[in-house]
Amino acid sequence: MGRTPPAPRAFTLDAGEPAILVGTDTGPNPAEYLLHALAACATTSLVFSAAARKVRLTMVESTLEGDLDVQGAMGVNTEDFRNGFTAIRMHIRIAGDAPAEKLRTVVARGTDRSVVFDSIANGVPISVDVDAV
Repeated sequence: MGRTPPAPRAFTLDAGEPAILVGTDTGPNPAEYLLHALAACATTSLVFSAAARKVRLTMVESTLEGDLDVQGAMGVNTEDFRNGFTAIRMHIRIAGDAPAEKLRTVVARGTDRSVVFDSIANGVPISVDVDAV
């Protein structure tokens, strides 16, 4: 017989903003969550890629940095600055029981299969439905 799916769980994610964005820095801001989602998805995908290629990983670290000028998001200067990131850099350190070239292939297949990486790199249409009451 089939297994009973687990009961849905609720997660609470706190968000904050740094003082420069009129916040108190009590948690990651949404842009930092975006970078985290990118790191988590690409890293998870590369781990799956390694397993499929029978590569045993001993270490994986993902570090991301993004360039963002808050003048656009704050509406201070929307002509010269956009609201979002202008560049994102991902650095992955990886070690395992395979040559460096095969580890690079594992990372490439991981980023190729990452939903978040694809969504950010290629863009995705977003529709907004407003129900104002």
